[in-house]
Amino acid sequence: MGIGYSGEFLEHLARILVDAGHSPKKLAREFREICSALPEPARQWNPEELNYAGALGHVIACWHDDPQFLDSRGEPIALPVRSSGPCLRSLIARALPMEKPGAVIESLIRARGIRRRGTLYVPTGRQLLFPRQSSSRVHGLMSLLGMLRTVEHNASCAGLATRIVERTAVNPRFPVRALPAFHRWLKRSASKFLWNTDGSMRRRQWESLAGPTLRLGVGVFAFEDPLTSGRSIGRKRGRPDRRHRRVSRGK
Repeated sequence: MGIGYSGEFLEHLARILVDAGHSPKKLAREFREICSALPEPARQWNPEELNYAGALGHVIACWHDDPQFLDSRGEPIALPVRSSGPCLRSLIARALPMEKPGAVIESLIRARGIRRRGTLYVPTGRQLLFPRQSSSRVHGLMSLLGMLRTVEHNASCAGLATRIVERTAVNPRFPVRALPAFHRWLKRSASKFLWNTDGSMRRRQWESLAGPTLRLGVGVFAFEDPLTSGRSIGRKRGRPDRRHRRVSRGK
């Protein structure tokens, strides 16, 4: 039996850590201790969720990009489930030809990627946001596994020509008070960049329909050290910061 999804995940992580100088025996002990403190999950892992997490957004992107599903203003048209013309089933057949249209439609509804307008359906936005915690984690695992594959691949490459893009910008002394504004700017910039990137991938997909295919992903993420956003930090309320307090001077 070949290695499973979780096995591949752990193998990439272990290889990266061992190559960086960590003892595999110590890693095994630490992982055993960590797992022993965790409760059993309420439900078992469903590998189909991983496929849908990466594929559902492609349906929404095609809806906003493919001319046969756009109106005269370039906006997505409302679609019936079935029709001799453009419909949800033909959209899914175009974007995900190997998936069952009915199952994809149900998943899009659960993920709130589409909504009803009378007897028709329209997309809720250009991007698919996963409202459920479990769905968000599955999508995050897919991205994390991709990052681990790329990091290990690049570390083992003999030449630069075969390396996959892996770039980061790190500021070692970023002000905490500037985090909210920076994250808002980054989300806007990342959305624009990823939409253009996704369009470039779709154009190449339509131009080269013959031959083998694979899942290609491009991601943008930020990290904080220590993780601060959404957590209570800093001075207590009611106690002014003396470093920035104005001092009134008498004449």
